[in-house]
This record gives sequence, C-alpha cells and structure tokens, in this order.
Amino acid sequence: MFKYFYKGKFILLILSSLLVAILFGCGTVDKMEFYDDTKSTELSEEVNGISLDATEDKVKEVLGKPDFIEKSEDKMFNNLIYGRDKEKPEIELQISDGKLNRYFFYSDKYSATKGITKGDPKKEIIKKYGESYYQRNETGLKIIGYFDKKRKINIEFSLADHVEGIMVSKID
Repeated sequence: MFKYFYKGKFILLILSSLLVAILFGCGTVDKMEFYDDTKSTELSEEVNGISLDATEDKVKEVLGKPDFIEKSEDKMFNNLIYGRDKEKPEIELQISDGKLNRYFFYSDKYSATKGITKGDPKKEIIKKYGESYYQRNETGLKIIGYFDKKRKINIEFSLADHVEGIMVSKID
C-alpha cells in the first residue's frame, strides 16, 4: 500500500513541478528589461496625424467622438475606444493627465508611421524598422519592439503568424 502512496506522491510532485515551470516559463517579461540592451531606433510615431502628448480634445477633433470610454478604477487615465465592438476595437487611446500617452490599434484601418498594419509579416516590420529590436512573449503572442531613447517612445508589434496589433507608448 505504501509503495502506491509514494508513487502517487512522486507523480503529483512531478506534475506540480511541471505546472510551475510552465507557468513561470511562459510568463510575461516587462519590456523595460530590454531597454539597456536594445539600440535606439528613430521613431516618429503617430496615427492619423495624432502623436503622443496630443490633447484629448485633439484626439476627438481628429477621430471624432469615441464609441466607448473606459475610466480606470483609480481615475488615473481614460481609454477612448473606437470601433463597434468594445472587446475588439479598431483603435484604443489612453489619455492620462489630459494627454495621449499610449495607443493600440488592432485594425488594418490604421497603420504605424512606416506603413506597418495588421496582417503584415514580421519580416516586413524588420525591413522597415531595422534589426535593433527586442523579443518577448505576452499572453500567448510574440512581441517585437523598438525603443526611441531620444524621443522616449516605444512601439511593439504583437504577432501570431502576422501582425495582430500595434502599441505605441511613451517611456516613463
């Protein structure tokens, strides 16, 4: 009877160790951990003429009234969401202290300044932005990103087989 008990405990220990390894091995890594080791790339990112630090009024002037507005629980920022489906927006812009500090776009209706849009392959990103990128995983997607250390801007492209979304943000 004890040999089955110990064998069961051993299997449970192995499975638990495997689960921990999977969970921690697939965890996300903060992009800033790559900052020092990634060369700067010149980025002058904007979307439809709206750049980071634009006022909320400027965003609404250019894009119109958002379809949805999400306020953070701590009231530190608002997300202006454009698109019919709140869960799958075309573009989402984060406003903090009255200014744009980050935006995501998930639709081929919008593109990065260098023309990258949803559906483009990774090789096209590298062709237009260069080899000075970092790679990380987040929520099951591969991410490649670039830093503009002079302008304090970061751009990340989430990839499956192709670009799924693009995020541009200020570096704090």
